[in-house]
Amino acid sequence: MSDPINSGASGGDILESSFQRRRWYHQRDFRFLVVVVIFIILFQGYGFFSSSSRIGEKLEAAISSGETKLEILVWAKFPAEAFHMELYQTLGAVRGEQQGAVRLAGVVPSDIKFLSRKYWIKTIDIAPPEK
Repeated sequence: MSDPINSGASGGDILESSFQRRRWYHQRDFRFLVVVVIFIILFQGYGFFSSSSRIGEKLEAAISSGETKLEILVWAKFPAEAFHMELYQTLGAVRGEQQGAVRLAGVVPSDIKFLSRKYWIKTIDIAPPEK
């Protein structure tokens, strides 16, 4: 009896030649990383391109006029939680709630642009003077 695996042309060559090495771009880990990078790019792109629609016309005029510190109202898509309040406090002084929005004072225009890129922000507008 001869051993088909160890004999020259019988079965061993077929098994060895049918095995193909997978290319690096066919690896599961590489494909996963590509999907994650695409998701991050789409998520950041959505925020970047939709941010201008979240800023009110009066606020946009105040930003373009060169104001250094602004008082704004921020409407979110859902009630603010601890994380959102911490973010608001890093951007300016929280002055309470008004008309269903959080009132922030002393906000720099570049921070307004940063805040408008967040997906949970519905609208940002300039706050009316306090009475």
